[in-house]
Amino acid sequence: MSEQKRYSCVKKTKKTFEESLASLAREYPLNKITVKSLCEKAQLSRNAFYFHYKDIYDLVEEIENDFIDEVCGYLDDFREMGFPKNVLATIKRIVVLFGERKNTALMLLDTSFPSTLIPRLSKIFSDFNFEYYKAFHHTDNRSTYDLFYMFISTGFYGMMREWLLSEDPIPVERFVSLNYILIKRLLVLGEPEIEYSK
Repeated sequence: MSEQKRYSCVKKTKKTFEESLASLAREYPLNKITVKSLCEKAQLSRNAFYFHYKDIYDLVEEIENDFIDEVCGYLDDFREMGFPKNVLATIKRIVVLFGERKNTALMLLDTSFPSTLIPRLSKIFSDFNFEYYKAFHHTDNRSTYDLFYMFISTGFYGMMREWLLSEDPIPVERFVSLNYILIKRLLVLGEPEIEYSK
């Protein structure tokens, strides 16, 4: 078997396990999904599973790492674009990736599923965007920014989940545009002037 064909077989096997896990995760919590049930769903042998993974959690970790690699492989290119073009490029990349792997993305976005993907992505892009926020606002106040970015991240991934779940989703271009407008505006907002009554 050629290397290219072997790679294609491995990729297909892993994709089948990923899609089968995402399907089972709609019905059962992760700790109730066994290797046996996953293999039955995938119509693949246990040997095939254990050739690639130690356990179900190892599969989940690989899926998360794959998402991270897919997104972060573009960070240097995004950085060169400068603000705010890089914000638009980042949003597009995440939306397209999640759209292409819809069922897996929904599994990882489910708050009842023990995934670390969203906190990891949020930390990566919080660090990435801080340099632009810092330059725009002339501040090094990271604690305020971290709270502010948590607001953006929670809203963005919440919208993403609703969009993926929608039976009649708005077109991807419109969804990207809506997120871009909201996030760009939030990144350039200054401190609000509010009088607090006691």
